[in-house]
Amino acid sequence: MAELVELTPEAHGHLKLDTSAAVEVARRTHIMSLRVTEISRAACEVPVFLTKSGQDGEWLISAITSYELEKNLLVRDGKWQGIYQPSAMTTYPFFLMKHPTEEKQYTIGIDPEHAAFSKEDGEPLFEENKKAGAMLSRITSVLQDDMRNDVHTYQFCKYIDELGLIRSIDVTVRYEGGSVNTLKGLNTIDEAKLAGLSEEQFKDLREKNYLAPLYSLLISLYQLNHLIRLHNEHSGSERVVQVSMGVEKDESAAA
Repeated sequence: MAELVELTPEAHGHLKLDTSAAVEVARRTHIMSLRVTEISRAACEVPVFLTKSGQDGEWLISAITSYELEKNLLVRDGKWQGIYQPSAMTTYPFFLMKHPTEEKQYTIGIDPEHAAFSKEDGEPLFEENKKAGAMLSRITSVLQDDMRNDVHTYQFCKYIDELGLIRSIDVTVRYEGGSVNTLKGLNTIDEAKLAGLSEEQFKDLREKNYLAPLYSLLISLYQLNHLIRLHNEHSGSERVVQVSMGVEKDESAAA
């Protein structure tokens, strides 16, 4: 990512946004980042897993949108076809960044040279009176929520990790011609360990409102079958005939 600068009406009042930019990026993204508050909605159509950041090793929540790299089965004909659109898409290409002068404060950052911005075409960022336009006001509100949800996501992942509820799995994709593709680095909830928690631990999960996202993570695994259908109908690639999940030496069929 290019270095971000603080978005201000003085410096960027002339900029307009190509609102299709987020879909274009999503089109080439087979793993999309989610917050814990998004799991239940995303799980209605895509499998959701826990993954680890390659930068700091922290747990992340990730939706799988394709069995192939740089493809997204929820984007077709330049449009997002999914029922739920991840928050990261609705705010792109705006990001939260540390305020350049105010310690412990955050502000909106952009790369003004990004192809999504233009002086001629698109949705204006600011009105003539230098106030944020309707689109930018909405994005600002979502980014503020995202900051709180990032904290919530970190706390959720840390807590369930401490309880030993995370287990590693491999997803094996078998194609009609006999080729095999294995997706690694994925993790889900250990259902047996979840069921074996003490009454007090289960109560804590309920009070923290963590039960819904935990069960949604498990239920979302059935969406591996939905991706098979989307792949076979729309990808134009070799047909997928089976997807299976492997936990250590055991495998349980997902399709």
